[in-house]
Amino acid sequence: MADVSSYEPVLSAKASAFLVGLSKPKQRLLIGLLFQLADHPNQIGDYSEPDDTGREIQFLLLRDLLIAFWPDHAVRELRIVEIQEV
Repeated sequence: MADVSSYEPVLSAKASAFLVGLSKPKQRLLIGLLFQLADHPNQIGDYSEPDDTGREIQFLLLRDLLIAFWPDHAVRELRIVEIQEV
């Protein structure tokens, strides 16, 4: 059972499109990684950059994926804005 204190990962349309383009095994792996990341919403990325609104977006390299995210503490969600293979 999921920890009630953990955040929910929420994917942007761009991140969702990346996910559905993967094979089923890679989709399962990525979804697992996103839930692990959501368990630690204050994770500091390898680097960060502000978006158009000035919000600090964290970029984290996990395996061969670069994941861009920010925690939305008001609604307990981890907003995944982009995923890229590197």
